[in-house]
Amino acid sequence: MKGTKFSPEYREYKDKVSGRTIRQLTDYFTHSNHFYFTNHTFFQGDIIFKSQRGNSSNLYRLHMNSMVIEQLTDLPQTPLDDRFYDRMQHSCVHEGNEEAYMFYLGKVFALHLRTLELRVLYETPEGFKLSSGSPSADGKYVFASINENKVHREFEDGFYETWAAFPETRIVRIDIETGKSEVVYAENYWIKHVNMSPTVPNLMTYCHEGPWHKIDHRVWLFDTETGKSTKVVPDQSPLKTVGHEYWLADGVRLGYHGKKTEPDGQVHGYFGFIRHDNTERVELDFPFHSQHFHSSDMDLIVGDGQKITNPHILLWKREANGYSEPRVLAHHGGISLLQASHVHPRFTQDDKHVLYTSDRGGYANMYLVEIGDTDNLPKLADVQAKD
Repeated sequence: MKGTKFSPEYREYKDKVSGRTIRQLTDYFTHSNHFYFTNHTFFQGDIIFKSQRGNSSNLYRLHMNSMVIEQLTDLPQTPLDDRFYDRMQHSCVHEGNEEAYMFYLGKVFALHLRTLELRVLYETPEGFKLSSGSPSADGKYVFASINENKVHREFEDGFYETWAAFPETRIVRIDIETGKSEVVYAENYWIKHVNMSPTVPNLMTYCHEGPWHKIDHRVWLFDTETGKSTKVVPDQSPLKTVGHEYWLADGVRLGYHGKKTEPDGQVHGYFGFIRHDNTERVELDFPFHSQHFHSSDMDLIVGDGQKITNPHILLWKREANGYSEPRVLAHHGGISLLQASHVHPRFTQDDKHVLYTSDRGGYANMYLVEIGDTDNLPKLADVQAKD
């Protein structure tokens, strides 16, 4: 029940690769994970996270000063499809409003993080599935995408089919105070990753989802004041893919990565940064692989490697003409069996730690590791040479 307190599950251990102290934050016989890495998961220094304790998906607060875990919601038993996809991880905290906005059971909920008052802001119309979204920087609106439910099995071998079905997608603006909603954009394409700028209230990015080499264009900017959509990184093509876009902390620049195919057929990776208006673009060679990437700026990038072959939290430091070889911050050991157990590493608000999820013990749990001096960390190449 909401308000229930769980005793600290915290423990520390030395990482077997880097020697860093790893702080395991949760330890329970079910999945516990932080929000998707593009969504704000922190509140007043604490971590708001999702857990499936009691066979229900609910939000919890980890009080970092005491390590006590507090249950924040008391929702119905988890549907089977949520156990696979975990839509609630697309929830997001707005610290100024002292609220979390939850995407679950086809509804957008607002949860006040002090009073634990829960109210429904929006219900998805029949024939559509609630996808992703986030609140505007000024705390006035939540924006959410809803997709026409043509395929019914988006993440059960239905990824290609969902893209190929060209479902109608609507982007909905929801007034946080009144709950009034309106469709501000719609098209017949699979749209996901609706991310509001953390600092500019009217700026949003969204993506055309699907196989990167098949989609028409991945990253789009939407101005909620003018209703205009424009391409970001306008030279995207099957020969130049872009993905995993995210806002930097300044809220005016984006990070992204992808692959380029040269005229001679050579393929190489790169990492890019660009302002929302397509100015100040920087693209640097990046011949490294990872499932996900995150950064607060252009100076330091974190990634989660590859499950099985390279299950490490990796750091890349910017140098004069590119990025350093990856350094190993931690061995996460996760295999990301479910969406709830994806590693999704992200920097904390002070950029001193990396928060990540791992199912190394069977169930997903949250972990925290201090970055410290990156030059003291082992190089991935040296670690792999020893294996």
